[in-house]
Amino acid sequence: MQSDPDDAAGDAWAARHVVRTSGARPLWAELRRDIMERRLRIVTRLRAHVAWVARRQELVADLPSERILSEVALTKQGDDRTRAEVTQSIAELNALVRRHNLMVTATSLHVPTATLEGLLEIARAHRR
Repeated sequence: MQSDPDDAAGDAWAARHVVRTSGARPLWAELRRDIMERRLRIVTRLRAHVAWVARRQELVADLPSERILSEVALTKQGDDRTRAEVTQSIAELNALVRRHNLMVTATSLHVPTATLEGLLEIARAHRR
């Protein structure tokens, strides 16, 4: 028979046993998981956007000259809108990062804040 890992807990046996077997995690661990999921969603969104911009650039290259300006303007509007949405998502992500880093006292466990440029670099690197 296998020994109970909580045997050495003494009076705290019941509390440790319940926490260990319930799968409960500290708040900072849940927050970290949420941060990583959000970061992945942002990078995925940026990958799709980078691909969309590339397709739009290819389209413009093949257009008659009288349509180029209007298509470039539409591409810029779409790009500006997406960048604004992603910038807002990054601000929300960084608020969670700051909250996480306040909870975790060990600096080695701190999560770095995100930047649009950094996440764009990750999105572009994955495509290569």
